[in-house]
Amino acid sequence: MPHSAGGNTTAAGHLASTAPYALARATVLAYPAQGPAGTEFRALLDRLAALDGALPALTGPLCDDLYASRDGHPEAFHRDVVLPLRRALHNGREPRPALLARLGDLPGRVPRLAEWLALRERRGALLAALDSAAGPALAAERAALAALCREPALARATALTSPDLLRAVQRAGTGADDRKSRKEEPTVLRYALRASTKTSPLSWFTAVGWGPLPEPAPGQRRVRCWGEAPLLDGPLTAVVEVNRALTAALTAALLDAPHRRTALPHRITSTARTTDGRATYSRTRTAFAGGRYLVVDEDEAEVTYSGPLRLVTERATTPAGLDALTDALASALPGAADSRAAAAGFLDRLVEAGLLVPTDPVAPQDDDPLGRLAEWLREVGAETGAGGDVALARRVEGIARATGAFGAAAAAERPGILSSLVRDWAALLADAGRPVPAASVPLSVLSEDVVAPRPLRLDGFLDRADHEALAEAGAVAELYDLGHIVRQVLRDRFVARYGSGGVCRHPWEFGDDITAAWEDAGRLAALSPADEERFPTGVAGLAALRRELAGAGHAAGDGDVVLPAGLVEGLAGRLPGWALERPLSHAFFLQRDPGAGLLCVNRVYGGWGRFTSRFLDALDPAAAGAVARQVRRGLGPGARAAQVRPVGGFNANLHPLLVPDEIGPDPRPASIGEADPELVHDEAGDQVRLRLRATGELLDVLYPGFLAPLMLPRRLGAYLGDQPHGVVDFGPLVPRHPVPAPGGRVIRTPRLRHRHVVLQRRRWALPAGVLGALRAELAASPRATVPAGTVARWRALLGLPDQVFLHPAATVPTGRAAEDFHAHLARPKPQFVDLGNALHLRCLGKWLARHPGGAVLEEALPAPGGRAAPVRAVELVVETYRAGRARTTAPLTGEPRT
Repeated sequence: MPHSAGGNTTAAGHLASTAPYALARATVLAYPAQGPAGTEFRALLDRLAALDGALPALTGPLCDDLYASRDGHPEAFHRDVVLPLRRALHNGREPRPALLARLGDLPGRVPRLAEWLALRERRGALLAALDSAAGPALAAERAALAALCREPALARATALTSPDLLRAVQRAGTGADDRKSRKEEPTVLRYALRASTKTSPLSWFTAVGWGPLPEPAPGQRRVRCWGEAPLLDGPLTAVVEVNRALTAALTAALLDAPHRRTALPHRITSTARTTDGRATYSRTRTAFAGGRYLVVDEDEAEVTYSGPLRLVTERATTPAGLDALTDALASALPGAADSRAAAAGFLDRLVEAGLLVPTDPVAPQDDDPLGRLAEWLREVGAETGAGGDVALARRVEGIARATGAFGAAAAAERPGILSSLVRDWAALLADAGRPVPAASVPLSVLSEDVVAPRPLRLDGFLDRADHEALAEAGAVAELYDLGHIVRQVLRDRFVARYGSGGVCRHPWEFGDDITAAWEDAGRLAALSPADEERFPTGVAGLAALRRELAGAGHAAGDGDVVLPAGLVEGLAGRLPGWALERPLSHAFFLQRDPGAGLLCVNRVYGGWGRFTSRFLDALDPAAAGAVARQVRRGLGPGARAAQVRPVGGFNANLHPLLVPDEIGPDPRPASIGEADPELVHDEAGDQVRLRLRATGELLDVLYPGFLAPLMLPRRLGAYLGDQPHGVVDFGPLVPRHPVPAPGGRVIRTPRLRHRHVVLQRRRWALPAGVLGALRAELAASPRATVPAGTVARWRALLGLPDQVFLHPAATVPTGRAAEDFHAHLARPKPQFVDLGNALHLRCLGKWLARHPGGAVLEEALPAPGGRAAPVRAVELVVETYRAGRARTTAPLTGEPRT
């Protein structure tokens, strides 16, 4: 059963509950322990940063004291010594040594000056000590880096990224100390940090596992230390998949040949919207640009709705063979001199126009696409006598064998396998008539995930207080989820177009409105009072709740903003009725800070099994059953659930069916065809819903894929957006404090907590000017190899902790969702930076140079550096489920189809 949660009785019926399992993501490598040399360097740097914080605090009062000291000395002394000293202090400059040598008895008469001089002397001593400590610390950190670079997992992962990177990693593993190694060091260290501090799955950087999340015992407060738990002591398995963008591109190329295309059943491209004897269809064409997903081109075609076209549209809703369609059409044309030839010509024109399309010879979610494709080519070759197809089948099988061998290959073998695969794929596509575009990015021929196939032991990872706080935080996430605004914008657009209670019989025709709704919702995301006139129906209630919650947060003694527990407990029951109409699921990405006992939220996304489903086929079979049961339980007893599983060439979109029904273009493998549902305004819930035409049942449609809906065909928008939640931003709940800095102003935001759950970490947004000033100071530092003094000063200036994550600065939205998404993908990935680590300081300038538009520093919580023992980064993905209102339709029955 799902874990229960306590809370305010008025909200009890709407509180979320946590799923009885979790996905765990853990770095395969542990972050190294800190040795004695690193410990000494960190302690000295911490003391210097604290002293650099104390000196500016003393400066203002000291300037006042110097001004007031005028009567205690001659005018000439005041003019020549005191005023220059005061100006230097006021402007933040270091006074000239000659000036300090002339102070005489002034420190005795101005106590704060004596204090300032003592602090300054201590600072000089600390800098000298840091100079001495930097060399041994740097050597120790380089030794630790070399040890990481000798790990097979890091070599195997970097081999998938780049052969040049693999060579650099291997060179660093030997402890090389030449100019080339030092030039490569910032990049090598960045990838070593990727392997030991970040939990996003990619090859052997991160392993993924699943396990039951037992109900904590009453009163249990003791939890395990995640980073030290033996999560990955069992076997790890590499799961290698051919790049589905390549298989889709090859399939499209093969279907250019008429003898292959005509061997397949064909279907009409979409339902037909008819008006005054004209019919409009939605057409979709996909193109391969060399990346990890397909580029979609869509349009609408309007043609005369003749009798033959009507017949083909009706017969080809379910895919039919061209011979059968030709016979049916010929029998309807008895007056033609050669009715079969006329029918065949008509069908050819429909195919050329993209209105009649062949079905896929291989199902998009097939677990062996290359094997099935080769089998199909052999069948076509045998039927048509085309010997070239058999030869192509052998080449496809060769690629399949090489791809299958990659997972077990050692790091040294991997670059050769990848290079060979790139050549074979390029040659195969060119020979099939679809060469890789000249401007293509380098071919990505496969993906690799690493999983722990046996269930993980997760007992003791969360206690009862964690479950209760997460359930309550679910209502905060819901309040700040863009999905509710999207739904209401869609509702208003739909009603404006089709009327209250209206029906859209062709969901594809509403696709542009769905894209526009995302863009409209993005512009309204803040729910600013200035935009109130543009709020969609019902959203004013959300805005009022947001204002109340934001105004009720209070600052704790440590500067954190803490949400009032009582208000959050009752929040679930105060959400607008239309928001509670449908069930909701979120996925909380969590890390534990063992020192402070805090549970830290990395991100909140949409739930419904999405972040687990990608790995289910490689995990213990119990995982798929448990996730399917939880999803169906979360939808409620009256739900008719369906899943939509477009791949779009993106491997992470491969996942099993978790509910009984699937919606797809071909109603033979999918139980519900794209033509079967319609969009309606359900007046009872005041929501836009998908409804089965045949039965009148409302559908709950889940898209557990990872490719953003904006990157998939707009014609699928209605199916992809039935549960649009998962874009959660807690930023409006924290104040923004400007901090003056060289080059501009830094915006600092405090930590946000609900009880012991950190919803957002402390952040510092550095605009381009400030970042440029910091880089210039690092480069000009007299200790440029390890610029400890500069880093200490900036840590004190901004109030930075010693360990942070470096993120790219947010870009200004264009208002065009697809363009904004592409811009997001192109930005540098976040990375860990330890501002108390000598090697990190040596690389800092190069890392900052990757962010010319500015950057955001976020506190590392938990912080992996400075520990006495190695520690893995471990992240738990815990789903919460909030029930919708009671349904009255038939209960959800049946098992998921496979």
